[in-house]
Amino acid sequence: MNRRRFLIGAAAVTLAPDASLEGTSLFIEGRERALTDILTPATNGAGKEADFFAAAISEILRQGTPSGPAPIATDRWGRGEGAIFWRLGEGRETTVQEMLLSQGAARVAPQSDDFPFIERCFAAERAARDANLGLWAEDAWRIRDASKSEPSSGFQIYAGVIRSANERKSRVFFNFGEDFRSDFTASVARGAFRRWKQFPDIASLAGRRAEVRGYVESINGPSIELTHPLQLRLA
Repeated sequence: MNRRRFLIGAAAVTLAPDASLEGTSLFIEGRERALTDILTPATNGAGKEADFFAAAISEILRQGTPSGPAPIATDRWGRGEGAIFWRLGEGRETTVQEMLLSQGAARVAPQSDDFPFIERCFAAERAARDANLGLWAEDAWRIRDASKSEPSSGFQIYAGVIRSANERKSRVFFNFGEDFRSDFTASVARGAFRRWKQFPDIASLAGRRAEVRGYVESINGPSIELTHPLQLRLA
């Protein structure tokens, strides 16, 4: 995996020499930390999105300092996982993830089992979206209309009404249009869906408004594979 890395120091944010296209982690007090449960702009270290992200990090540095316990869990690259706790100047505790989200410098990309933390991240993202802050003002970050089967690529968010929900072979499919061969679809492995206790039975999801986020593939129209239950949020 290509990773873009920032060094957090007392007065500087600098790109490491191996800056590349995807993913971001931070060095905090000498340890590399993954920005768990959020996705920051994918850039090559230059351009509007990279500049905005660097400015957002600088603002975080200006407002506070690291706090909280060191992470116990690590990912396969040895980076510390989980919420990155941050103490603001007035003593309030928050996280780097929530601060980036509240500035419109990141989007929620659920991956951990820390559901309360992810819900806080969603709240921070929602406030920035509603205010059209930061990169939410850019066309690339707009919410896609799932009913129009709009083609796209990369990480996207689609919103619309689930027209049908059914199980075929080993997968569960959520279709947002009338023709499964061309409409926007979200799908999940059947076994995983059965473990997602917050959802009722499959058929009852038809007619519900929902928001889906993830990486888009072109499979009978735009499609997102769900690997985490909070990638699909019912209205």
